[in-house]
Amino acid sequence: MDVRTITELWKPSKGSPGAGVEWWNGKAVHFSAMELPSAENSLGMRIIQRENMVWKGSSALDVGCGGGRFSFALEEMGAEMTATDFSPKMIENAIENGKSRGSNVCFSVDDWHEVDLKKKGWEHRFDLVLANMTPAIVSADTFIKLMEASKNWVLMVKPTRRTNAILDELNRLVGAEQDTKPLDETVAYAFDLAWMSGYCPRLEYEEQLWESDMTLEEAVRDYTLRISSLHELGDDDKLKIRGYLESVAKDGIVHETTHTMVAAMYWQAATA
Repeated sequence: MDVRTITELWKPSKGSPGAGVEWWNGKAVHFSAMELPSAENSLGMRIIQRENMVWKGSSALDVGCGGGRFSFALEEMGAEMTATDFSPKMIENAIENGKSRGSNVCFSVDDWHEVDLKKKGWEHRFDLVLANMTPAIVSADTFIKLMEASKNWVLMVKPTRRTNAILDELNRLVGAEQDTKPLDETVAYAFDLAWMSGYCPRLEYEEQLWESDMTLEEAVRDYTLRISSLHELGDDDKLKIRGYLESVAKDGIVHETTHTMVAAMYWQAATA
């Protein structure tokens, strides 16, 4: 498959960008409170450390940085960090966390879909470009920007082959495409694009289990926004979401279990 064909096939799902921002804004407090990643708890960090992707004085870009966990961890390893996310609340919390840490990470609010690398001064600027578990990479254009921003390493980590009984049933009820399909396609399309661009991408995998509890009202808001970000919902669809969540809630709590295969793809552009 050539680059032109992949670019035509790999496009973002249609939904409400505003719902996506609102959904991630609602996650900001949770993400900013999470511990920093390490080789013990993160596939991405194990790869970064093993391959020596950053070093003292190196530069790195954290795309879809969320609360800044990876940015702070990489800064501690000596990297000069730039970090971006489309959620204003995520960046607001990251900046506050940075102040308490005495951090020099440069955070900015950007929609990666719309970022002009040349105007930002990001073309082939970074020794490492990281996209860890972020929805920012959903098309050929957004993936190509990762390559264009790097002068050395690129690392993308994505959840694939995800199953979530509640979300999967809600998608079915409202006629939305299962969101695992575009996630799975991302890995395949990304590998082809990197390979056809002359790089030698490597892949690693790790099975993970995620569990969480939400109140009924939190779950209604969370799932409605999450599905709206990828699929347009009508009033009837929103009622179906509420009705189903009411049916599975126990004592006002919705328990969510997600099984996923996390895939990490990386390569060194400098050796291409």
